[in-house]
Amino acid sequence: MAPPTSSKAQQQLIGELYLQHHDWLIQWLRYRIRHPFNAADIVQDTFVRLIQAKHKLASIQEPKAYLINIAKHVLIDQHRRNVIETNYLKNLYDEAQFGQELIQDNTIEETVQILDFLSVALGKTTAKVRQSFILYYIEGYSQTEIAELTGKSLRSVQGYLADGLSLCYELRHKMNAECEQ
Repeated sequence: MAPPTSSKAQQQLIGELYLQHHDWLIQWLRYRIRHPFNAADIVQDTFVRLIQAKHKLASIQEPKAYLINIAKHVLIDQHRRNVIETNYLKNLYDEAQFGQELIQDNTIEETVQILDFLSVALGKTTAKVRQSFILYYIEGYSQTEIAELTGKSLRSVQGYLADGLSLCYELRHKMNAECEQ
């Protein structure tokens, strides 16, 4: 595939890929997912990601394989998000059973987005960093308590927390940069 040099050339290439592979990708997904009626949405998300990664267009050798790979990542992300949302809603329901107020729908969506963001950011790190980050920022443990619980030094715990925050800032910066493109 010839490397597109201008923004207009990139847009044209994306348009051509869409026209050539949209229907095929829908059919491919319909045979592979539990709810075939979701295939069109997944294809749209796939092409949105292709647009967001337009700087990689020059390296695409096999468009169908590349689109399948993106679609698989969309499916994985959707599954992960559904698991997070289901667990969060189950916990809300359990808390409601004990007489606590349910929070508003927009707060639920914001919380699910935050949890999804954290799962992506912390998924790229070690178990020690994840554990320390969750204990400190979500569970509310002090750094000293985390050091005692994990059997690590206070300095190590502080390093783990710094690593976790660094990954969050890095991912946030990357996401903002992709949105600006």
